[in-house]
Amino acid sequence: MQIRAEKKNEKSSHLLKLFDIAEFSIHDGPGIRTVVYFQGCNARCDWCHSPHSQPGCAPLLLNPNVCIQCRRCEHSCPSRAHSFQDGKHIINRKLCKQCGTCIEECPSSISSVKGSALHLPTVEVTVCSLFEQIEPYLKLNPKCNGITLSGGEALLQLEAAKELLQYCKEHGYNTAVETSGLLSLETYRQVIPLVDNWLFGTRIITGKNNVRYDQHIDQVLDALIAGKANIIPRVPLVPSFYDREDIMQSIAGLLTKHSITTICFNQWNKDYDTHYIQSGIPLNMEKPSDKEIKECETKIKSYFFHLNFEEYENTQI
Repeated sequence: MQIRAEKKNEKSSHLLKLFDIAEFSIHDGPGIRTVVYFQGCNARCDWCHSPHSQPGCAPLLLNPNVCIQCRRCEHSCPSRAHSFQDGKHIINRKLCKQCGTCIEECPSSISSVKGSALHLPTVEVTVCSLFEQIEPYLKLNPKCNGITLSGGEALLQLEAAKELLQYCKEHGYNTAVETSGLLSLETYRQVIPLVDNWLFGTRIITGKNNVRYDQHIDQVLDALIAGKANIIPRVPLVPSFYDREDIMQSIAGLLTKHSITTICFNQWNKDYDTHYIQSGIPLNMEKPSDKEIKECETKIKSYFFHLNFEEYENTQI
């Protein structure tokens, strides 16, 4: 779905930055969902599959497989950020101002369309306008079970997220929020009454720095359970991180403490490096082999199944 970017003109509506919208998703909450991907994330996980979602505004994405090397971007760019060397299209990220001039001149690009040679994913729109644009699609799909706020980390744009959730509740749509669990307790408390489902990321670790967030995750789970919403814990199948014995033991202990017995496993994206290449962001971890991915999945699932956890199934589709 393409969203029209609009400037804020309604006094009561907040501006929202998003980088994508997915329709008919069956992996982001109960039933069939419309997913709004908010721009910005504080977790900065080493294995992040969408690194362009982390900053406040996504960098210019370059798809080398679509670029026809006509060099119109090079000649039109006011910052001289584009160049071509040995048949390779290069963007100087320090010079790029994300003005979009190159996209307008590129014959292989259409503004706000994924898959173009050049693409600026971030769209700024008022919450009111966004809801007006997506609601017709919700009404057209009789099996739609609601809206999921994802990211990035949706609740970093707290006021916009609250407004969108409020619109959804007022119009009878089921709501879900995906979160790492690493925001403040006060942030979660402000939206608990508006959220029917939490897709909870169990980010007790985010990378090689080995900083642990067990205690904070425990406190957040306490707050969410007190709000009586449905909690779907998600464990990422990340080799060398979440297949560690101490990490699995900690997650299992936290879930057992809060009487959570169902768990969702986030599959490793084999195209993990695609957005790093397209956005010019260095990889934080070496891409694992297919063998390592399979061994990781087997180890994690075996561990939790042995403890009588059940794998989450979307039974409402």
